[in-house]
Amino acid sequence: MRDRPSHRVAGELDAYFDAAPRPDADPVETGAFTLFVSRTPWSYYARPALAHDEPITSADLDQLGKACVEHGVDLAIEWVHEVHPELADLADGYGLEVSTHALMVAAASDVVYPEVGDVRLRVIDADDPALLSGRAVADVSFTFGGIATGPGGVTERDAVVEGLSADLVDHLRDRGRRGLTITAVAESEAGVLAVGSYQPVGEAAEVVGVATLPEARRRGLAGAVTALLARHALEHGVRNLLLSAQDDDVARVYERVGFRRVGSTHAAERP
Repeated sequence: MRDRPSHRVAGELDAYFDAAPRPDADPVETGAFTLFVSRTPWSYYARPALAHDEPITSADLDQLGKACVEHGVDLAIEWVHEVHPELADLADGYGLEVSTHALMVAAASDVVYPEVGDVRLRVIDADDPALLSGRAVADVSFTFGGIATGPGGVTERDAVVEGLSADLVDHLRDRGRRGLTITAVAESEAGVLAVGSYQPVGEAAEVVGVATLPEARRRGLAGAVTALLARHALEHGVRNLLLSAQDDDVARVYERVGFRRVGSTHAAERP
């Protein structure tokens, strides 16, 4: 059963999502929205401005669209649905493609640590070669999607590593050195099989990019990586974790390690 977030909890989650892009993006206030213009190879998005308490309107979307053109960025929006429930229909009517994800939370101290065999779980630093393998695992995993086993293994992973741009590699290492992204991996003799990260802001952190090579799925690796991230986060001052799950199947993976659904996040972009 889904818990509906209280006004306070929804506001706290929204405040985290507003704060997380700021170290790598210039916030541009444009009416009802804050547009985050990236200074890195990683693109960002717009979010409803924290101070904007009124419902979003079509005129607000028009103003945001003009700001995106002015700053040379794609029109993309992310938001907590329970804070601005009107925005999904508006974005759809504006011609944007809207996706929905389960918004989940957990106390870092309550995440269950599952037992998995035949792999090594560890948190890695910014200069570890496994950082690039982990990025490649995520790319392969999200290309094939879902949680079922399937094509996509170490050969595809290693091909992606070879194709990573120098700018992206520098960006990944820089975020690790600044403590903006903390990454953990699950490894076997074949190298990195699963990966995940968290991004801390004060006592809260979002778990992001948890992925397993399709050929290595159904072994509990995603849950184990998530639990290791939670343990590390707790040891470094994080008390509350949040994440957005791709779909119900993925949400159930997180539920098994202690997360609960409290609402939904939405994203909208040009098709």
